[in-house]
Amino acid sequence: MAKDAFDPISLEIMWGRLMSIADEMWTTVLRTAVSTVIGAANDFGCEIMDADGNSLAHAQRSMPVFNLVMSTVTHAIIARYPLRVMRPGDAYVTNDPWICAGHLDDIAVVTPVFRQDRVVAFLTTIAHASSIGGSLASGTVRDVHEEGLWIPICKLYEAGVPNETALAFIQGNVRTPDMVLMDIEAQVTANTLGAERLQAFLAEYGLDDFVTLGRMIHERAERAIREAILGIPNGAYENQGVIDCHGPDDPVHLRCRIQVDAGAIQVDYTGSDPQRMAGGINSALVYTTAHTIYAFKCLLAPTVPNNEGTFRPISIMAPPGSILNCTPPASVNSRTQTGWHLHALIFGALVRALPDRVQAGNGLMFSLSAYGQDDAGRAYNAHFFAAGGRGASQGRDGIGRNCFPSSARNVPSEIFESRAPILIRRRGLQPNSAGTGQWRGALGEEIVVSTLPGTTAPVSCACRPNRLRYPPRGLAGGQDGQRTEVLLNGECMPDEILDTGHFTLRHDEDRVAVHLPGGAGYGPAEWRDQSGADNQ
Repeated sequence: MAKDAFDPISLEIMWGRLMSIADEMWTTVLRTAVSTVIGAANDFGCEIMDADGNSLAHAQRSMPVFNLVMSTVTHAIIARYPLRVMRPGDAYVTNDPWICAGHLDDIAVVTPVFRQDRVVAFLTTIAHASSIGGSLASGTVRDVHEEGLWIPICKLYEAGVPNETALAFIQGNVRTPDMVLMDIEAQVTANTLGAERLQAFLAEYGLDDFVTLGRMIHERAERAIREAILGIPNGAYENQGVIDCHGPDDPVHLRCRIQVDAGAIQVDYTGSDPQRMAGGINSALVYTTAHTIYAFKCLLAPTVPNNEGTFRPISIMAPPGSILNCTPPASVNSRTQTGWHLHALIFGALVRALPDRVQAGNGLMFSLSAYGQDDAGRAYNAHFFAAGGRGASQGRDGIGRNCFPSSARNVPSEIFESRAPILIRRRGLQPNSAGTGQWRGALGEEIVVSTLPGTTAPVSCACRPNRLRYPPRGLAGGQDGQRTEVLLNGECMPDEILDTGHFTLRHDEDRVAVHLPGGAGYGPAEWRDQSGADNQ
């Protein structure tokens, strides 16, 4: 096999092999991590980079946004620690929101891979830590320093020896240190396994590095994306939207202008609101970029795996200091409350250009975290994820209980109940929660929780629901979905509690009910085909 080029069949086989190595890394994290947010919700990702830190292949079940930021954090680590100073057994760590995944909870572990005393690749994992310290009332924080431990780029391992100082800083600043450190070790283990598999891969194919293979993978992916962009008529497409911030009198306005020109796309978010220093809903540019590219990836080439080539035809601009390009020390913990709305903004802008591909508004994902000590004094920390309904598309009703634009999983009730003194008393589809249309959105869920009967210690809960005031929007004449409702003992939970992101369950007779919105509809309801059974 020539080392300056590979035939298409060999290229496909080798590309598939790299993805299978990333998949094995992902499975390793899944099987060795101990927290619910990783083991049950799957809020993590694994990726293979070339020696320059450019993305080559990711695990198929990786968090999509993580796939799009892992090259950014790897580039930053190379800038801090040049290849010439790296040694076998080194591993690097950071959770810097402006170069990693947008908030402190997501920790990156990066490991160089050596062949013949030379760095030939990197393995990167990012995983949502079960705790990063900071305030439980995320809506009240005034800057990023109140949100938890900020880990600068540093060595986690040096030549195979753990950095005890870095580990001690982490251990001393999180609520469940054993759980957090075991999850980080799961990331290190996955990277170590990946390095062994990559070294065996190079030996099997007689390759010295990934230079040629990486170039061909990138070129092939870039070509596929550019060809797909040519299917969009050249021109400018615009849209705007409104999302929650603090209370009914403080909405956030988002705006985008999409310029399509000869196989390239530029997305400009100028006109979106300035950053809010408090409340945590600001999005760093790295996170904004990731959600933007992912939305276009879904529209244009969903079957092409993400890598550096898929990023090149799409450029993103947001003014510094805006809510989509916040600057330190802005708070960012709840950045999903902004970033998760970008796909709807983009889809709405392109509904006339790509009517058969865009999707109406989603109900989005709801997360609930329970922290505290049980009656025996043991610390617990568990996360629960549940999805609203997805919006409809032309020719297709929405998909139920799907976490898009995240790839996280709905956490099984039994898993959450086994990790915290919580009882999920009801979990079922919420009638009339979706928007009607020629094609209908999928229904959202109703979830009712309480403390476990007999529990005497209070349970601290953290949640920041989406869509409290602005529902999923319909497209092409479809109806909007419903808004989220959160009830405490049958009464609407006050705005001042919801906006803090924290409440406490003190008695087992307390009931919190969450009504998640279904997806929005697509097309006028009077055009719906009535010949089949009605599924809503």
